[in-house]
Amino acid sequence: MRYRSRKTLYYPCSFFPVEQSKANKSNRFWFGSIKLLIAAAAFIFIYRQVISKENFSEILSVYRELFLNQGSRSMILLVVSLMLVNWSLEALKWKMMMRRLEEIPFLRALAAVFSGLTVSFFTPNRIGEYAGRIFHLRSANRIKGTLVTILENLSQLIVTIIIGSLCLVAFLIKFSGLHAYILWVTGILMIVFSAAILFLFLELPLLDRSILKIEKLKKLSKYLEVLSEYKKSELMVLLGLAFMRYMVFSLQFFLLLKIFGIEAPAKTLILLINMIFFVMTLVPTFALTEIGVRGAIATYFLSRVTPDSLAILNASVSLWLINLVTPALLGIVFIFQFRFRSDKP
Repeated sequence: MRYRSRKTLYYPCSFFPVEQSKANKSNRFWFGSIKLLIAAAAFIFIYRQVISKENFSEILSVYRELFLNQGSRSMILLVVSLMLVNWSLEALKWKMMMRRLEEIPFLRALAAVFSGLTVSFFTPNRIGEYAGRIFHLRSANRIKGTLVTILENLSQLIVTIIIGSLCLVAFLIKFSGLHAYILWVTGILMIVFSAAILFLFLELPLLDRSILKIEKLKKLSKYLEVLSEYKKSELMVLLGLAFMRYMVFSLQFFLLLKIFGIEAPAKTLILLINMIFFVMTLVPTFALTEIGVRGAIATYFLSRVTPDSLAILNASVSLWLINLVTPALLGIVFIFQFRFRSDKP
């Protein structure tokens, strides 16, 4: 009887691990298939919409000519190097903000940023970028991670809007010929507007606590409360990193304009670049149709300093290819690191 009781206990104990092992293998197969499907779709999508286009070969021929010139070659390599600096700063921002939920190594944060760009190519206003990053989290709550990612991205938007709002006044003074009274009023409104959105962002923890008191939102409090945990000093650091990143991609565009032979005073070019980024931020676009929008907006502003619309278009396309398409292609590799299930914290 003693032997039988042991035997009776043996089979149930061995049965469930076998079933669980089969389930795990099945899950790994399906998750791996989904990753492969996303990666393949991303590559085909980018290839058909970017690489296979006729004007892409024209751009490559332009770059071949530029590479024959040592000065242009050095500047192009500098712009490409700044792409890595640009997205490294973004990865640092995300890593810093996610510390409340999960400690993320820098290289994993950078991989998440790249794969987020890859997924963003399928969605309007790059909204898929959130999913591309969140699937790199291991133990953090995915909903909280999405909210923190939105907050982190909001910092870049605020920096762009504040700089663009202030530059709008300078642009109107230089190019519009409006009455001084209108310019003064516009200037005051832009300053008040910039101060208001900066104040609201820095006081987000206080605002979040007030929102959580609303009866209808109490069900979401377990997710929203994470936003109230950030200190004002942390948000200031976040804005500082966002400002540094803004300076990097402004410098990239400035160098590309110089590479393609657009000559104008540096102050004027910087002003027009800021206006281009400002208007681009306000226009909702798909990532892959963005190049046409970028070209049109860039031509509108830069035509004030040069009639060479082809050079403007080449610079805009180059910035888009270097800053978005190249890291999106790199991000395809990191899709295979997605984790569709969270580990227990």
